[in-house]
Amino acid sequence: MARALKVFTWSDGFHRYTVAATSRVKAMAAWETDRDLFKEGVAQEVTEGPEAVAALAAPGAVIRRAEAGLKAAVAKLPQARKARPAPKAALKRELEAARKALGEADMEHEQAKQGLQERRAALNDETARLKADHARRRAPLARDVERLEAKLDDT
Repeated sequence: MARALKVFTWSDGFHRYTVAATSRVKAMAAWETDRDLFKEGVAQEVTEGPEAVAALAAPGAVIRRAEAGLKAAVAKLPQARKARPAPKAALKRELEAARKALGEADMEHEQAKQGLQERRAALNDETARLKADHARRRAPLARDVERLEAKLDDT
């Protein structure tokens, strides 16, 4: 369920800025300020007035009016939306980064597996050479042992 819009306003002494938003944080984002204008007592919530009606007609748009009443109210789209990435865009970038990291991890894993297979093949070759060398060395030694045992039995 969508949250109800509230109208917030503040003045810098020259202009009054009014916006319809669902929260104070979103109002400050529309005003492009990092200062907590509500905590400073500069900004407040309003319920009536021509700026409130105009702000409710264009939620998220900043209504700017000259404080002395010399200029008509003007709707200005908030620049914060252009300057700050939308949550969906930020999530898309985060998703792409996560996918890239996953791909890199998979590639590193495959390379490590390939390295192990190469080492395993080298160890198998070395094992085969050791067995062949042992068999060549053992055969004449085993014949000598059998010959000497036979002589021992004959005596």
